[in-house]
Amino acid sequence: MEKAARRKRTSKEAKTICFFNNKGGVGKTTLVANLAAELSLNHDKKVLIIDADPQCNLSQYVLTDDDFINAYYSRDSEKDAEPETIFSVIRPLSLGKGYNTKLPIRNIKEFGADVIIGDPRLALHEDLLAQDWREAKAGGIRGLRTTLVFHNVILQARKDYDYIFFDMGPSLGAINRAILLAVDYFIVPMAIDIFSSWALKNIGDAVKLWEKDLAYGLSNSEFPSEVPNFSKSNLKFVGYVTQQHKERSRDGSARIVEAYEEISNKLPAVVKKQLNSFYPSSMNPHLGEIKHLASLAPKSQTLHQPMISVKAKGSFTVSRKQAREIYQALALRFFENIELLAAP
Repeated sequence: MEKAARRKRTSKEAKTICFFNNKGGVGKTTLVANLAAELSLNHDKKVLIIDADPQCNLSQYVLTDDDFINAYYSRDSEKDAEPETIFSVIRPLSLGKGYNTKLPIRNIKEFGADVIIGDPRLALHEDLLAQDWREAKAGGIRGLRTTLVFHNVILQARKDYDYIFFDMGPSLGAINRAILLAVDYFIVPMAIDIFSSWALKNIGDAVKLWEKDLAYGLSNSEFPSEVPNFSKSNLKFVGYVTQQHKERSRDGSARIVEAYEEISNKLPAVVKKQLNSFYPSSMNPHLGEIKHLASLAPKSQTLHQPMISVKAKGSFTVSRKQAREIYQALALRFFENIELLAAP
């Protein structure tokens, strides 16, 4: 906690980025947690991670076993206290009490970052956000306030951080819509497969429609002063990160499966076709590739430590070094693209 407190911020307001692919199993949560650790531990950035995935995989990853138990199972019998999670942000709004003015932020020492942990009950408010979206598109105050709930979270936190990361579930549902409308940028983690490529078109088409509908609702609001100050440019694409598929040959060496290699070679053209309106033509959207790192990823999850600093010896020494090289390169490409996108 002391290190986070001493760290100096390098920007006036946080840049907000969500990591999203409506196809699951693409290494999204692992990327979010480990890139945040790289930026925090090795580049002295202040990072807040918000676990907005009802599966809560990121929270289980970064919290130690004791912290996990204390966060989700400890109760004050007299006050009947609820766990301080992302649910705490949504719950008051659903009860008609307005926005929560205190964010449930905790520091994760091993990752060097702060986090708002997830909650499976977040999924219970998918219907609330979906229902109020209809009203938001028509300019209704309640609908707009509900839709902008994550925007309000960002307004409260962005002066304290360099980056705010959102980890999201694999869907184009109401929760993720509210996040995509609130953030400045998005990153797409991808497996080298056909369905990840198809998902790109879904993302692009959905975001364009949502931004148009929200703009219409805001412009037709009868009481603009009752709506949170919403001023942001359209969503921008920082880039995509690929996961490398490998199989073992007879001599024991690793190689990329030929079928996946063919898909991989076509991927840049697919990204350009589907998402070209979200980034300038001068930008290289491929941030990097997460190579197969044997058992390092599950080991880091078991130890609740980032892959770049897993405290284990033996074969992990080599894979840990590889992870450090991978995430160092990813961070540099991340900085490069963010700077390009943020330029006037």
